[in-house]
Amino acid sequence: MHNIYVGSQPIYNKSLEIYAYHLLFRNNDINKAQFSNEDQATSEVILNTLTNIGLDKIVGSHKASINFTRKFIIGEYPIPNMKDKIMVEIDRSTNLDDLMIENLNILGDKGYTLIMHKPHYQQYTQTKSDSEHEIIIKFDIKTYSRFELQQILFSPKENNISYLASKIETREEFDYCNSLDFEYYEGFFICEPNIIKRKEIPSSKAHVIQILRKLYDEKYNIKEIETLISTDVSFSYRILRYANSSLLGLSTRIDSIQHAILMLGWNSVRMIATLLILTKMEDCPLEVIYFGVLRAKMCENLAAQKNLDKNMAFAAGLFSIIDTLLSIKIEDILALIPLNETLIAALLDGETELGKLLFDTKSYISHQPELATKSKLSRATLGDAYIHALQWTNESIPILSEQE
Repeated sequence: MHNIYVGSQPIYNKSLEIYAYHLLFRNNDINKAQFSNEDQATSEVILNTLTNIGLDKIVGSHKASINFTRKFIIGEYPIPNMKDKIMVEIDRSTNLDDLMIENLNILGDKGYTLIMHKPHYQQYTQTKSDSEHEIIIKFDIKTYSRFELQQILFSPKENNISYLASKIETREEFDYCNSLDFEYYEGFFICEPNIIKRKEIPSSKAHVIQILRKLYDEKYNIKEIETLISTDVSFSYRILRYANSSLLGLSTRIDSIQHAILMLGWNSVRMIATLLILTKMEDCPLEVIYFGVLRAKMCENLAAQKNLDKNMAFAAGLFSIIDTLLSIKIEDILALIPLNETLIAALLDGETELGKLLFDTKSYISHQPELATKSKLSRATLGDAYIHALQWTNESIPILSEQE
């Protein structure tokens, strides 16, 4: 899928579940929208998303927010007839005149969710004060003081109105906006660890570390680990259910942990076990796991390009979010879990081949492709690996999140 670019920014709800993705125009390796024709830029986002890549591969079961220009809004160019999947966003630089407002009302009547910045909403309501369309008002938190946000958020609003905080870069910014009761939050802050200083690790997280320590400790032989997993009926059931899912595409049904190790290999079973352990952690948003899985699968997809072990690459991606999951410094976690030196080096300094691959993967996924140069892989190669990882992750997360 060469030279096809689409930027995507996650939008979360208050529970830190992904609500939608904001799809952005990109036409090169630089993480900025560079174009001279806004209509063409919007058309390329639609073409790449709906035709060349596929909307479901990018957003899965979630919605997509797309910036539409004036010519799309007033009907000169068509907006895809997908009101349940696509939300109409108006860029804040767009002039909102009477014709625009009239056509926004038509789109609202058709069932499209409208996303607009506060000044646009003020213009919109001056013309149509009785609107019952679903509208999300977007606030760039970098352009408002905290006092201004408090004044706005503490004022009454209509039932059809929701507030979205954008440009959130840290967990501290999210926590503050969450205290103001925004409904939605946009940014990659969720992958930033929120490290809390404490004297001891909570028992629930200590239990996770204890299990991972046994899984990765070479002094335990495979037979002992097999017994450890098999004695936990619920855990072994989940491993077998995952192993027999469509994700692995096996033609033979696996009916025991021993059979899984025989068919898949110990490293693969260990990766599945690690994935399932982290997924079921208490007080952990599934969306953090989402990005861990996405990193893991993209690293695995790229491993062959650098003659690296694919299981090791998957592990690097998955463990790259463990400090966020446990709220513990990565150095402290690695002192407790006996991972091999290659994996530790990749997670700590990023200068090994695997470390460079992980760095580029994280950069590409976090919407900074201009930084993804350490592994010296082409942008087309990174893009292909990313799109396939997106599709795989969107298929795997529902399976991982199923209740027992």
